[in-house]
Amino acid sequence: MNVNKSPRRRSFRARRCRHHIRVAAFATVRFVFRRFRRDETLRFGTAISLLGIVLFWSPPGVGDRPAPIADVHLHFNWDQAEILDSAEAIKRLEDNGVVLAVVSSKPPALALELADAADGWIIPFFMPYLEPERKGDWFYDPRVLPAAREALASGRYQGLGEMHLIVGFAPSLQKRQSIIDGLMELGVEYDVPLSMHVEAGSHRYFLPLCKRHPKARIFWAHAGGVLKAREVSALLDACPNVWVDMSARDPMRYGGSQAIVDDEGRLKPEWERFVLDYHERIMIGSDPFFVEEQLYWDEPNTGWDHLDTFIAFHRRWLSYLPEEITRKIRLDNAARFFKAQRLN
Repeated sequence: MNVNKSPRRRSFRARRCRHHIRVAAFATVRFVFRRFRRDETLRFGTAISLLGIVLFWSPPGVGDRPAPIADVHLHFNWDQAEILDSAEAIKRLEDNGVVLAVVSSKPPALALELADAADGWIIPFFMPYLEPERKGDWFYDPRVLPAAREALASGRYQGLGEMHLIVGFAPSLQKRQSIIDGLMELGVEYDVPLSMHVEAGSHRYFLPLCKRHPKARIFWAHAGGVLKAREVSALLDACPNVWVDMSARDPMRYGGSQAIVDDEGRLKPEWERFVLDYHERIMIGSDPFFVEEQLYWDEPNTGWDHLDTFIAFHRRWLSYLPEEITRKIRLDNAARFFKAQRLN
């Protein structure tokens, strides 16, 4: 599939109509979130559905085929695959204009299943959680490095991650950690990118690791998640080999406590400055995943049901930026970072 395919241009009337609808709807959703923010009777699913109406809905006949995008943060995990088959997942991505994507899965073999169903435009990553419950201690599992090497040597996996390093659970990165640093070195050896979910109160936690591996091609999941724009900027300045993906920065997840957009979906000033300054190293992703704390232990993860909303969140804030920058963040940066020509 040609990732550079250009969609038909939307009419001015269509864009204007969608804008007025969203302005009115955002005001309604803002009231709902503020009124029921502490009310446990308002289920997360209800709130996210309302926001989806704001971001995605348009009257019949308004709008056009969505502009092509790259979604660099997908999961297709065991508790998602049991209620969603790979063919339906592909259809949902294509309906949202996704022409290039990256997926990691628990267990890792499910990433291959989704990639195979896409016929070349989904890049499968090897996630180093050899059992689903190892998300919090994979960096102590001696089987990880041999398994990751075998996965990359097979030629079927084209990246490593997502790898979670959460302060309070993960070890200090001030000195070499054999498994974590070993995966960085494997990424360089096989010339594949690494997806790092490094979450801490400061960028300084991540800093020693990315500086030890200047040749590693790293993209930082969720742009640091809980960090402010200035902290993310400081890390990017210190480590030119690190890019960011903006997944899960929507109001339903990290954006609930660290909002990056205003009530109309436009980037707040500090985040707009960040995006304009680093637009060559920014990508987007949906991360169709419900926060585990929002689920009961016996419930499947229904994050894919909200793929439309997650992607529309990005389309919304991108719509306020210059077209050249929008195009890079929406698609071109990912094609360059992941060397998409290899998919042809």
